Amino acid sequence: MWRARMKRVRWVIAAVVCAGAIVFMVSQLGANLNYMEPVSKAVKQRESVGDKQIRIGGIVVPGTLATPARGGASFELAEGGVVIAVALEGTPHETVTNNPDGCAPVVVEGHWTGTTFAADRMLLKHGAEYDDDDHPIGDAQDDLDCNA
Repeated sequence: MWRARMKRVRWVIAAVVCAGAIVFMVSQLGANLNYMEPVSKAVKQRESVGDKQIRIGGIVVPGTLATPARGGASFELAEGGVVIAVALEGTPHETVTNNPDGCAPVVVEGHWTGTTFAADRMLLKHGAEYDDDDHPIGDAQDDLDCNA
């Protein structure tokens, strides 16, 4: 009787430990996901985000890309009728630099420093046009008259 009870206790302990490990792994996975926010949403959340690392997606505004001699780049990023200033460490993606008309859809990763977004990374994962009418970046391209 005593052995059967100890065996049952061991199984219960093992099940609790396994369940705890699963809950821990799922919570850590959720905490480590870094979603891309459109410019308009990122601006609304700026104060609550603070200096936390985030990703912001939008369209490079035509004519705003500047690459100073000291390195890096600065440009404006637009979406949803909202425009932000971005200061990028490093070199911008060649799709952006080779497109003098701007309108390249990009995702920048970094943090807010006041009203400027200090980006330490630029991602370009999609083609230059978004045809889906419901996609915010496609709307931003339309707003900036990118396809004219």
